[in-house]
Amino acid sequence: MTALQSISTIDRTVRAEAPTASIYSFVPAGGSDHARNAVRQLSEAMRAELAAEGDGRTVLLADFLDSQTAQLSSITCVNLEDADPAQARAAIGVSEAVFVVSATDTASIEDARAQAAWLQYVLRSLRREEACGLLLVPVSGGVTAAEAEESVGLPVCGVLRTASHIAQLARWIAQE
Repeated sequence: MTALQSISTIDRTVRAEAPTASIYSFVPAGGSDHARNAVRQLSEAMRAELAAEGDGRTVLLADFLDSQTAQLSSITCVNLEDADPAQARAAIGVSEAVFVVSATDTASIEDARAQAAWLQYVLRSLRREEACGLLLVPVSGGVTAAEAEESVGLPVCGVLRTASHIAQLARWIAQE
């Protein structure tokens, strides 16, 4: 069973009756590893936060390349980088929120703009436009958060400069 199969079986009618599980989708933008690493670090930080708090929930980082064995998880982080449009739409439909994760270099911001345009189209069709935001990973010579927000067209929900910033975001998500 792939990670998608474990997610896509939750349709809108069953979702109301399903056990509460939070799904957050992430779209790494740009060709560098900064955004992909931030998504991985965020899911690891959520695991650590839950363990430190004695919280029995689990965190699953699901992507569309690995055919991980599905496990019961209370928080699923879905990496949409390699998802086809139908897979991505299905995951977005059950996500609490969707984040475009981008380094602040020009090429990554341009890709983030393209990713955000597609996500906004999908979210509008689901009547969930407000469920999308931008997470930034600053790089030397990159744009400011205000410039990124203006260019991409999404609100900046976090700037992930350090491991402590990632941990802070993980705590926030885990508390939802």
